[in-house]
Parts: sequence; structure tokens; C-alpha cells
Amino acid sequence: PGIATAGIGPHALDHTPPPVEGATEGTANLAAVSWTADMVFYECLMTAKNTTHYNLLTSLMKEVSHKIVENGGIVRSIQNHGIRQLPHRFKSKYADREGNRYYEKGRFISVFYDSNPVTAKQVETILNLNEEILRNTHLRASNRFNEVNDLLESRNPYIQDILSEIEEATDAR
Repeated sequence: PGIATAGIGPHALDHTPPPVEGATEGTANLAAVSWTADMVFYECLMTAKNTTHYNLLTSLMKEVSHKIVENGGIVRSIQNHGIRQLPHRFKSKYADREGNRYYEKGRFISVFYDSNPVTAKQVETILNLNEEILRNTHLRASNRFNEVNDLLESRNPYIQDILSEIEEATDAR
């Protein structure tokens, strides 16, 4: 029925945007797009134990992805960077079955997603509670689309280019 939303208002349970008064069938989608303007592009880099089984990591990534999508976000990609040497020993919360608590190698995984800040905190909580994750970092990633989507004329270089071209055209007359 519509774009998934971020748990705001009475329509939070059915994940549809609120009805827009006076919107026709063709303009309803435009209203829904502007309604999800609080979405932020995040990069989550996590370091897991190098001994973690593939199935555990897969189920963790599914849990994180479901949490993002349930709250109206979009998972852009999940990247497994493989097992790498850590810059220093990382200490896990608990010792594993073999008694290992310190790790010199770790599996690096990145998740790129759009969501609201509340969902990002929920994802961070899921990762902090998981024993297999040694470290995680959430970054507010930037890309070229941030400039395109910026509605303030003073901060959008594309609008500035168009305005300067219009100005030059009017000066030439």
C-alpha cells in the first residue's frame, strides 16, 4: 500500500504513510516520499570473532536487516570483508568454549542502510548484545545524493549551477 514508515502516528502498525488531504492518486506517492525525509544513510562496520560460524553471522544479519525494514528503512548492501589481522588484540565480553577471550584476527562486515536515528540505535543495541560481535561502529555515511536531495539552495551545488546559468542568460540579454 505504500512506503514503510518509522513508527510515527496511528499508521505505524500497518506501515503505510498517513493519508494526505487533497492528494489524488498520482500525487499520493510524492507526499509519501517527502514524509520519509528523516531517513539518514548509515554505514555500520562490525568486527566479529574469526571463529564465529557462518550460520550465526547470517542469522544476525537477517535480524538486523529485518529490524531496519520493519521500521521503514532500506538495506542497501551487506559486505563481508573477510578475516583480517586486527590492529591490536580485541577482548570479547565472554570467553568461548575453548577459553579464548582475546582475538588477534576478526571478520569485518559492513552494512549500508537508510533509516531514522531511532532504528540505528536499535540496530546498535542488537549488535552490542550479541556475543559474537567484538566491536561495531555506526557512521553517518555521505554520498553525492545528499547534495542532490538538499532543498536549501545555498547548500545544493546543483541548484547553484542552474541559478548561475539563469543569471548569466539574463545578463547576456
